[in-house]
Amino acid sequence: MKKLSIVVAVLAIIGGLVYYIAANLDSIVAGLIEEHGSAATRTPVRVAGVSTKLGEASAGISRLTVGNPEGFAGNAIEMNAFAIKLDAASLTSDVIVIDEIVVDGARLNVIQQANGNNLQQLIRNLDKGSPADTDEDAGEGKKLIIKRFVLSGAGASLTAPDFDEVREVTLPTITLRNIGQSTNGAVGAEVARQVLEPVFEEALESAAVQALKDKANEALDDAKDKVLEGIFGGEKKPE
Repeated sequence: MKKLSIVVAVLAIIGGLVYYIAANLDSIVAGLIEEHGSAATRTPVRVAGVSTKLGEASAGISRLTVGNPEGFAGNAIEMNAFAIKLDAASLTSDVIVIDEIVVDGARLNVIQQANGNNLQQLIRNLDKGSPADTDEDAGEGKKLIIKRFVLSGAGASLTAPDFDEVREVTLPTITLRNIGQSTNGAVGAEVARQVLEPVFEEALESAAVQALKDKANEALDDAKDKVLEGIFGGEKKPE
């Protein structure tokens, strides 16, 4: 009877633990994202909410923000909504396969300074890895493969000393495939780098293209004004 009582007590504890995890899974996942995300980027990472569906091996994440590195104010990245679909069979293996991540309504805030911009510093932080990483445990733990990553409805703002105001640009839909595939999985910081680098490059390229268009339009307007001045003898053309 004594042994039976011990078994019952152990089962009750396990049952209570399973119930607690199931009831609080969303908050646990949110906490893990914030903890590991902050460690990887060395900036504050915050999540407004997580909704997991174990039966469908899927999750939704709402309002994820990544703070700026030291020396820059505000957030570097703001994402409205994630939709994640997992390969359920991979959850118990060393390499977790994510079939798809779709991010809708993201915003990148690019702040340019004399010695670089905030996004470049964020990438450098990811390359350094977590402050807790050591040579002994490097490469250990779960790795990830993302088969498809889609960023849609995204925009970026660019603040630079040469600009009188913040420039706003719209990013095209960005689709990345087989992230981490070539190395049979990558750790979280490396996955983040592989995702963020092309996104950042697209944001900077779009901002640069927009700046060139603005300058071209300004030059065209100046040329038109000079032509009109010649035609109307310095008087403004009637509206």
